[in-house]
Amino acid sequence: MNSVSIPWIASAIKASFAALILVVAACDDGGGKSSDTDDATTTTDGTNATTNETNQPTTTDATDTTDGTSTTDDTGTPTTGPGVVDYETDIQPIWDANCTTGCHVAGGSAAAWFVITPGDSHGALVGKQSIELASMQLIAPSDSENSYLWHKINNTHVEIGGNGTAMPPPPAAALSSGDLEKIGAWIDAGAPE
Repeated sequence: MNSVSIPWIASAIKASFAALILVVAACDDGGGKSSDTDDATTTTDGTNATTNETNQPTTTDATDTTDGTSTTDDTGTPTTGPGVVDYETDIQPIWDANCTTGCHVAGGSAAAWFVITPGDSHGALVGKQSIELASMQLIAPSDSENSYLWHKINNTHVEIGGNGTAMPPPPAAALSSGDLEKIGAWIDAGAPE
């Protein structure tokens, strides 16, 4: 081969294959659905990277290259960084702003169901059976579609055999699409504490 060495070609093929695997994994939302918003790119140093929905580049080992502070778990899944939902900083404030005022607190009107104040909420929700639909857990880790609370906050609970009102109940406003997106992402990521 003229001026191109075989080891360089092999290295380029290996890097391209690794990038392809990462892009396919990034496009899979865990439910078999694909997203066409992620694009594979090659950086100027020749390494492969992907661009996530916030257009922040991440390397093929899922480490955030913008500030170097992302970490990954044993499977290579990001546990911190852009796009990762943190229970304490992202989810608990949603409960605090929409669910605990007079209701899901000790002595509140919904305290008999579950208390979701800081320090209590995760244990009260994740893996616990729903009272209104005993065949479902309130939060089924990694499975928002089989999480009864997910249906309650999306007002689809009656369609799946549940009852009662949507949460938060009227006249309170429904959760914002951003809050719903965070909660869904957290559940589908395994509902980590």
